[in-house]
Amino acid sequence: MDSEHAIRRCPQHGFFRGDACSCGSRGKLVLDGVRTEKLGRLLAGALRHFPDDLGLAMSPQGWVEIPVLVDAIRTRYRWANENLIMALVSSDPKGRYEINGRRIRARYGHSVDVDLDYPINELPTLYYGTAEEEAERLLEVGLKSATQRYVHLSTTPDKAWEVGTFRTSNPKIIVVDAAGAQREGVKMMKVSESMVISEPIPPRFLSMMPAKTQR
Repeated sequence: MDSEHAIRRCPQHGFFRGDACSCGSRGKLVLDGVRTEKLGRLLAGALRHFPDDLGLAMSPQGWVEIPVLVDAIRTRYRWANENLIMALVSSDPKGRYEINGRRIRARYGHSVDVDLDYPINELPTLYYGTAEEEAERLLEVGLKSATQRYVHLSTTPDKAWEVGTFRTSNPKIIVVDAAGAQREGVKMMKVSESMVISEPIPPRFLSMMPAKTQR
C-alpha cells in the first residue's frame, strides 16, 4: 500500500495522511498504508453496517461508546488501540466520522437502521450524479437506496459530477426539487457543506439537468 494512505503525526498540526503535512513536516509514522486500510474497513463496518457482529450497542442516532468500540475492534486486530482509531478518524479526508464526548458515529453511509439528527436542509435544489442509463431509470422510479438507510445528495452540480465519476466516466446530473419534496414530508438533513442525506424521493421531484449545462 503506497504512502499516501499511511497516517503520520505532525508535532504542530496532529494527524495527517500522505508524505507530508501541509506545513511540510514529514511527521512520525503512526499507521502504515496496509493497517490504515484494514482498520478503516473494520471501523466503517462497525459504525455503518454490522455493529451487532462486533457486539456493539448502537443508539437510535448511530452513536457507539468509544471504549466499547475499541474493545470490539481489538478482538479482530490486537495491535489496534484508541489512539490509532482517533488517528484514523481525525485524518479521514472525507470526514466520515464524528465524535461527541466519549461517543462516535458515522456521519453517513449506514445500511443499518438509524435515525440521524442533523440540521434540516435549507437548500431549495440539490443534485445527484449517476450513469446515463441509471439516471433515466431513476427519473421513472425515484431516488432510493437499496443498500443504505439514506439517499446521498450533493449540494452543487460540480460535487454531484465528481461523485458520479465513481460510477461512470461521463455522469449525468439529476436535479432534485428539495424544497418541494420537503414540503410534502420528505426528510432531508445537512451532513456537511457538500452533502445532504434524504429519505426516498418520489420521481415527481426529479429532473435531468440540461445537457448544455452539464460538463
